[in-house]
Amino acid sequence: MLEQEDVPDLVLDLEQRIDMMQNMGDEELGSFNRLDWILLVVFAVIIPVIAMELAR
Repeated sequence: MLEQEDVPDLVLDLEQRIDMMQNMGDEELGSFNRLDWILLVVFAVIIPVIAMELAR
């Protein structure tokens, strides 16, 4: 379990990371292209539906 004195340090670190990511440009974060969408749909929708049907 976290000790009480560690919590402010973790909060400060998290706030710094959030600020850093908010200030990053889109080109630094990368692009989301057609292949990414296909993989997202396959792994988030199609495979779970197939698994649910097989589990019946």
